[in-house]
Amino acid sequence: MKIKTAILWSLLNGRNHPLVADADLTIHALRPLVDGLFPGINYFSVTGFGQVMRDCAIPVLRKRFPELLTTPSEAVQADALTEIAEPFLPSKGYEWQNSLAWKGRFDARLAAQSRPSRTTGSKRARA
Repeated sequence: MKIKTAILWSLLNGRNHPLVADADLTIHALRPLVDGLFPGINYFSVTGFGQVMRDCAIPVLRKRFPELLTTPSEAVQADALTEIAEPFLPSKGYEWQNSLAWKGRFDARLAAQSRPSRTTGSKRARA
């Protein structure tokens, strides 16, 4: 799965990239990302989705793409895409929220996570 690098930059830096519209950061727009990282995951509401993003997706993305935390916004080009690659950890419904075993597996995988970025189309990636 690929995602616009500017959207990923926005998620990791906690502010909208100039190339990102508000519509790009809605639940509807981000659900494929969450489903791709955590197949089978479920959440009850907008608040639950926000919790999944805060507690699960953002930490994984920060670990996978730490260079975007220090990349200036102007270094990200409009056509740049980032490959998210394989799922991080499946979840059986609300398992992510209710299972200490799942949380333990999540923490262990997160600690072991160290992947090079697969960002294409940014000035930094081409350098």
